[in-house]
Parts: sequence; structure tokens; C-alpha cells
Amino acid sequence: MESSLGKTSTDEIAVMVDTFKPLLLAEAAVACEDPSYFRSWIEAPSTV
Repeated sequence: MESSLGKTSTDEIAVMVDTFKPLLLAEAAVACEDPSYFRSWIEAPSTV
């Protein structure tokens, strides 16, 4: 984590899956869902 501080980009690939029928979540996936995950993409406001 510390080595990522100050980075503005990564060498990652994102994949989106589009299905004809809805996918169902396994119980294990529902149990570990983080309801605040969507906020992890919001940059913290600058304090400068």
C-alpha cells in the first residue's frame, strides 16, 4: 500500500461482463458485501 502513495495511474485492466440473463449472487458474496464500496472511488477533498 505504501508504494502506491502518490501514484496517479496503474497498469491494470478492467473487465465488464454483459450477460443476457441476470447473474445471481452466492450467499458468501452477499455476506461479505461492503455497502460503502462505491465511496472508495471518491477522492478525498483537498485540505490545502
